[in-house]
Amino acid sequence: MKRFFSFGKRTPPPQAAPSVSEGVAGWAPMQIYPSPSELTGMMPAGEYVFDALIGQGGMGAVYRGRQLKLDRSVAIKILHRQHGTDYSYAERFRREAQSLAQMSHPNIVSVYDFGVVGDYLYYVMEHIEGTDLHHLLSTRQITPARAVEILPALCDALFYAHSKGLVHRDIKPANVLIAHDGRVKLADFGLAKRFDKPSTLLTHSNMAMGTPDYAAPEQYDPQAVIDHRADIYALGVVFYQMLTGTVPRGAWQPPSALVGTDPCLDMVIVRALLPDRNQRYNSAAEFKQALLASLTVPMESAQAPIQVTTPAPSSRPLQGRVLVLEDDLLLRQLIVRNLKQEGFEIVETGDGADTVRRYSEAMLAGQPFDMVLIDLTIPMGMGGARAMELLLQIDPQVDAIVSSGYRSDPAMLHPAAYGFADVLPKPYDSAELTRIVRQVLQRRQRRLGL
Repeated sequence: MKRFFSFGKRTPPPQAAPSVSEGVAGWAPMQIYPSPSELTGMMPAGEYVFDALIGQGGMGAVYRGRQLKLDRSVAIKILHRQHGTDYSYAERFRREAQSLAQMSHPNIVSVYDFGVVGDYLYYVMEHIEGTDLHHLLSTRQITPARAVEILPALCDALFYAHSKGLVHRDIKPANVLIAHDGRVKLADFGLAKRFDKPSTLLTHSNMAMGTPDYAAPEQYDPQAVIDHRADIYALGVVFYQMLTGTVPRGAWQPPSALVGTDPCLDMVIVRALLPDRNQRYNSAAEFKQALLASLTVPMESAQAPIQVTTPAPSSRPLQGRVLVLEDDLLLRQLIVRNLKQEGFEIVETGDGADTVRRYSEAMLAGQPFDMVLIDLTIPMGMGGARAMELLLQIDPQVDAIVSSGYRSDPAMLHPAAYGFADVLPKPYDSAELTRIVRQVLQRRQRRLGL
């Protein structure tokens, strides 16, 4: 049987609701909506015919029908008359219709008509034969492979909406429609607002708009101007949920630790879920690019998953924390010894994939590295150049020093073009090592106002 899930709750079976006489505590009678034939009669003659009530909730209902003049399948959403006279509900309904109407994108539900009929506000939209992501998740039908297919479509939809100056503010699985043919559609722009205008985040009851599990930290700040990065955070939560079946709460574990997915996907999620929105992806397109780039990392180079733990309180080292990537064990030991003597805290690794994992782990644990020293050539693992590409996706503000004996390598000749803060040609002595590391650290501190 075909099913359509839209913006309201699904219609429960008639026997599910108790009678009024049963006196169940907290139960309220279901709102009475017009039948499909009654709604057809309320519309202008010859415009629409409706044949089924396919979803309803406390605020409104959704019907399936057909637009006769254009001979196309449609759905109509109506706002219950009880709420139509409430300005906040009516305004939110109008905003949803207007937001959708100004957008034309293959991954966003299209709106065809909007108006008032009888005592109801309504808008007519395309009818999606399928289900929603919430249903697919609750029935465990989403595999990691399918999650990786769905996310780019949602990134495309959000990037388009954001380019129109709109932030959705309620990204969650129930608002993602999946057609039977696999198409992905973003729906329910009822909380959408222009992010170049003052925030209307709070309701009259002073509760944050949006759904708590998917709301970005700034959505709980009544003084914050909510922008597109709140959607990026919510999309990160949805992606995490698609991979793991649960939402990230508290000191959450990355997907690779929970369900054994590719650790490279951890790196993608980490940045989307950073509490500081300035450190998240700058756009949904950048989020998508990070995902696609992560899929090119060989699984065998990923090794063990990131383990996230809550750090014990400790004093930060005076000089800073340095992550060292160097495959030459003897040289690595010398680097570690010299920098530790200068007061730096050092974490060492011999592989690019391990370097990226450790950097991600440190960010999640709230103890980010101040800089990374990267050996460009790693014969038996992920090289320094590729590791740097991934680090920049996780943290565009990363400060890294590139080191190599191949002085004519493009990354050594033009380090800034590859995202590096400085170069350290091999061979070098301990004094040169310390000088370059201190130099980069001082520039970082000035940039961050430390």
